[in-house]
Amino acid sequence: MATPIRTLFVSTSTTLGGAEKILSAIALGLDRARFDILGVISLKPVGFYGERMRERGLRVESLGVGRFPGPREVLDLSRRLREANPDLVVAFMYQAIELSRLVKKLPGAAFKLVSSPRVSYRSRGIATLAVDRALRGEDDLLVAESESSRRHLVERLGYAPEKTAAIPNGVDAEFWAPDAKLRRRVRADLGLDETDFLLGAAGRLDRQKDHATLIRAFAQLSSRSDDRARLAILGEGGERRRLEALIGTLGIGDKARLWGEQHDPKALFCAFDAFVLPSLWEGLPNALLEAMSLGLPVIASRVDGVEDVLTDGHDGLLVTPGDPGALAAALARARAHPSEAHRWGEAARQTIASRFSLPRMISAWSEALSGLF
Repeated sequence: MATPIRTLFVSTSTTLGGAEKILSAIALGLDRARFDILGVISLKPVGFYGERMRERGLRVESLGVGRFPGPREVLDLSRRLREANPDLVVAFMYQAIELSRLVKKLPGAAFKLVSSPRVSYRSRGIATLAVDRALRGEDDLLVAESESSRRHLVERLGYAPEKTAAIPNGVDAEFWAPDAKLRRRVRADLGLDETDFLLGAAGRLDRQKDHATLIRAFAQLSSRSDDRARLAILGEGGERRRLEALIGTLGIGDKARLWGEQHDPKALFCAFDAFVLPSLWEGLPNALLEAMSLGLPVIASRVDGVEDVLTDGHDGLLVTPGDPGALAAALARARAHPSEAHRWGEAARQTIASRFSLPRMISAWSEALSGLF
């Protein structure tokens, strides 16, 4: 048997987030007969997924970076990599990628480097893209989370096609399975019965996620004498005050609620009647895959990686991003035609099972990493 590949992960953070969730799944899921997982180095303080990986026996440490890393952090990371002596470094997210690339340029660095930005760099400024352009040659492979993101990196930012790959995110379909008993309990706790229509969304409160358009669309739905419709948005972020003000201005504070960050969102997901993703751009959001795995009807923006997953009218509805009227019409359709919405949800479960399972993702990552040796 071949010697396991000594593998070290470097991540900008290990907090509660989509990229961090995928990193944790890969680090914990790779076959130990093929990969000797040396641990995870987080630039930021160890967070939710870092603690979970520690509980599962992985070594997780932090560089203690504040807002931006500097020369000290480059030297610190270089020292830690020399001590660990990995064959392979897998870097997640922008800051971790650029620091790992810098370390690889230093004398004596002999590891192979795989970068995984987890976004398509659409929101990066000129300066950060210039840094990325100067250092990207250090990558042995870049793994994007969707084919749309990979195409953007190649066609818009000039990445070499032969050094990029797309490995879609995967979801634990066994965990994210419909649970009728949990649904009844949570809805009872929320004071909802089966005549209530609970729309759900999940994601950080950021302009990219465009919850403002969802709130405006929901207000239109509510104004159509639908007194039983409710909206729950899970997540936290810098847009909270603006969104709270918008809810107040539209007079829907008794129907729409920002639930904040949820460490275990499955219970609330089970209580939803439909899931909404109003983003302006996306990579491949985990919340979308999880909602589909639960068999929820999904209404999502027609953007990027979302189109890699959903087929309009088959396993969900796709709408023009940033258009409250179009989104309101789609929400009303899901509300008015429950049998049709149920068919979308059942088809969505099949989509996840056939194309976006967690074992499928782990296997694809394993093959991509092994292929470098």
